[in-house]
Amino acid sequence: MIAPVQNQLSKSMLIHIGIGMTLGTTAAYGYWHKIALANRAQREAYYVKLNSTKA
Repeated sequence: MIAPVQNQLSKSMLIHIGIGMTLGTTAAYGYWHKIALANRAQREAYYVKLNSTKA
């Protein structure tokens, strides 16, 4: 007789949740540093240029 597999579903679920959270956090940091901060720098440069031409 083969022994039943115990807690396999919960172990698998925890592994998948951990991997998902890790990849999600990595993607969020990547987006923030590659896209969001670059757009902020462009916007700030535009407003600095705009204010310098007004004065």
